[in-house]
Amino acid sequence: MSKDKIISIPDKERLKAIIIYVTLSTIAFVVVYGWCNKQASQSPVLYKMFTDWELGIPLIPWMIYPYISLNLLFVVAAFVLKEVTSIKAFCVALIAGAFVAGAVFFLFPGELGFVRQTVPGYEHFYDFMFSIDHPHNLYPSLHVTYSTLAILAMIEQTNNKFFHFFMVIWLVMISLSVVFVHQHHLFDIISGFILALILYKFVYEKIHNTKNA
Repeated sequence: MSKDKIISIPDKERLKAIIIYVTLSTIAFVVVYGWCNKQASQSPVLYKMFTDWELGIPLIPWMIYPYISLNLLFVVAAFVLKEVTSIKAFCVALIAGAFVAGAVFFLFPGELGFVRQTVPGYEHFYDFMFSIDHPHNLYPSLHVTYSTLAILAMIEQTNNKFFHFFMVIWLVMISLSVVFVHQHHLFDIISGFILALILYKFVYEKIHNTKNA
């Protein structure tokens, strides 16, 4: 596998791995996140993990675009992760992240300090986001965890420094977006990033390096 080439069209073996592991990681996320969402919405106790000054952070409507670009990031990863083992390692890390975060969501349902509101000109985006996501699965932010894992995996698979720089900028934009669309607080970003680093080190690297030893 050449790291000099940034992307490549998945062959039959990679495509099969993408279908299998993406399906499994999607099921894990939907089931765990959805169940925790439901449980947290019924919890009489919510945990506040933000400071009052954070409530002054403005909502920036257009930041919804970096926020939803996580979906595009996953599509890019399908072309950048050139080995079946890297695809497997990445998706297993996503699954592990869903369960670890899910345990935190269940035990410590969060309180969102921002008041959700109608966003003129962006109603369809925000109304849909608010309708499927109760504001309690806050920390760690899986948006940050998943985007960090994807970008770390893609950086590991490539040598192009410009591509790496672009990926880091993309990660910064996604991380900032979760606050500027008023979905998360700063603690959620930090804890999401820390979880991603742990998962990358102890799940992604372990699986990837073992298979390539």
